[in-house]
Amino acid sequence: MKLALLTYNLAKTWDFDRIVKAAKDYGFAGIEFRVEANHEHGVELERTAQERREIRNRIEDAYLEVACIGTSSRFETPDEGQRRQIIDRTKRYIELASDLGCERIRVFGNDIPAGVDRGECVQWVGESLRELGEFAEPHNVDVLLEMHGQFNYWGFSRAAVDIADHPNVAIVYNCDPRDMVAGSVVDTYNRVSHYIRHVHLHAFVGPYPYPELFDLLQMDEYDGYCSSEVDQEVPTVEHFLGMYANLYRAWAGLPFFQTPKP
Repeated sequence: MKLALLTYNLAKTWDFDRIVKAAKDYGFAGIEFRVEANHEHGVELERTAQERREIRNRIEDAYLEVACIGTSSRFETPDEGQRRQIIDRTKRYIELASDLGCERIRVFGNDIPAGVDRGECVQWVGESLRELGEFAEPHNVDVLLEMHGQFNYWGFSRAAVDIADHPNVAIVYNCDPRDMVAGSVVDTYNRVSHYIRHVHLHAFVGPYPYPELFDLLQMDEYDGYCSSEVDQEVPTVEHFLGMYANLYRAWAGLPFFQTPKP
C-alpha cells in the first residue's frame, strides 16, 4: 500500500509547490488532486500541453506520482442530455490524467434523485461508466466509482460496476462508518474487495476500525493508494491528541480504541 496526500480538505488553499514539498517531506508516495473545487494547486483542464508536461516533471523530480484525479462527475441525473455533457467532460479529465502519468480518476454515482427508480439510476451510472472505461482503456487510466452518498451502499456501487463490465472500471472504497456491521467492516469489504483500486481514508478518530481495514487490504495484497481525505479545516488540540493516542496504540500493538470525534 502507498499513502497519497489528497488536496481535499486541509491542502485546498496550498499552491502546487507547497503540496509537492509537503508530500515529499512527510513521507507520502503520491498526490491526489481534487479538481473542479477551486483549489489553489492549479491542476485543472485549462493547463496547456506544455504546462501538463511541467507539472508531471516536477512531481517525478520529487520522486512522487499523481495518485488520482478527483473529479466532481456524477451520473445519477435522469436527464440524458446532462449525463452526456458530464460524460464528455469526464473524458477530458481522463486525458488530463494520462498527460500527468496518473492511472486513475474518481467519479460518483452519489444520490438517487427523488421519484427515480433505484434500478434505473444504477443502470444510468453503470452505462456511463462503461463508456468512460472504453474511452480510458487506451489511455491506461481507470475510472473509479467512489462509494459515496447513497452509492456508498455496496448494493448500488457494485451493481453499477457490474453493469459497466469493463476492466478499466472499478471502485474507490471510502471508509464510511455506515459500512460497519456489528462493529466490523469485513462484510461490506468482502462484497466489493475484488473491485477496490483506490481507498479514501479519513481522520483516524471516530468509530471506523482502520486496523481491521489495513489487515484486510494486506491479506488481499492490495498495492494501490490510500489517500488522506481529512475533513477538518484546522485540527483541534483534541483531534491531535486523538491521532497521537491512536498512533501510540498502533506502535505498541494494542487493540484499536474508538476515539470520539472532537
